[in-house]
Amino acid sequence: MRKQLIKTLLLIIACLVVLSFLLLINLPINCEGSCAFTIAKGENLKIVADRLESEGYISSSVLFQMYFKIKGQERNIKAGDYQFSPPLTIKTIYEAITNGKSAQNNNFLITEGETLLEIEENLKAKNLIDKFSSLKKWQLKDFFDLFGVNEFQIISFSVFSKLPEDAPLEGFLFPDSYHLPKGMEEKEILSIFINNFVSKISGNLIWEIENNLFLKVNGEKRTFYEVLTMASLLEKEVLEKEDKQIVSDILWRRLDNNFPLQVDATICYAQFESFKKCSLSRDLFKIDSPYNTYLYKGLPPTPINNPGLESIQAALTPKANNYWYYLTDWKTGNTIFSETYED
Repeated sequence: MRKQLIKTLLLIIACLVVLSFLLLINLPINCEGSCAFTIAKGENLKIVADRLESEGYISSSVLFQMYFKIKGQERNIKAGDYQFSPPLTIKTIYEAITNGKSAQNNNFLITEGETLLEIEENLKAKNLIDKFSSLKKWQLKDFFDLFGVNEFQIISFSVFSKLPEDAPLEGFLFPDSYHLPKGMEEKEILSIFINNFVSKISGNLIWEIENNLFLKVNGEKRTFYEVLTMASLLEKEVLEKEDKQIVSDILWRRLDNNFPLQVDATICYAQFESFKKCSLSRDLFKIDSPYNTYLYKGLPPTPINNPGLESIQAALTPKANNYWYYLTDWKTGNTIFSETYED
């Protein structure tokens, strides 16, 4: 009899706990003013919950976190600028920030291989920069502080210390997802992209960087800028990682043997500085541009896009082979290799 009573009491307590929890997560709160709330990229559940409580949008950070964990959605918080509609509850806020549909779309994506011009167009389309802006006006020297390099490039022990100061930002706007609230200055936005670039290179490629000024690739010393330029070619020429390493070896050997690189992607860049509308024709290959690697030997003067880590790693770690020619089938993603032009 006593055991039955204890079971009954425990059941009642459990029911009361569940009922209290359901009441609390649906407890309405009326926010004042605009009810605006921003979640930055990378903010975890606890940070978001604590801020929501401190700003008066929820009654309890602990309950909010508990609800997320019960739902198994603690890692599914969508960054963005939210405009909540009162009355607010833990449940309605949970629904808003996990589906992200009510967020103002301030997430900005740079994909591997996008060019400076393409990124500029996308920023304008989202009204993040003025429609008359031109990212080409910015040069690397405007951001040398982010690279740990001063104006006179006398800083030692930095792979970035041989960057050409008058070079554009092509190649240094790292492909990634960014949270960019409206109202930021142009230089602020570019600094976010470049800071991420420096962080990713320093964090992921440090073991491949041999000394302070040069990288040793295929037995030759290359500057980081040369490696980055090569990576931008690989980004547009080849799809698979291993194929990129094979083509990396082919192109470095062509370069060292005074052989034209003959990279089709450079023709598109020479004509359009974009790959969105590029359709190669026989006449385009005659364009007189330092980016035309059929007409001019050596690397193009700058990267031709903003490559991802995989392409940069492939440029640094070529895979030795005997091929001199390659052709990528963009429908299948396969790259065909041959030792002679006839093959």
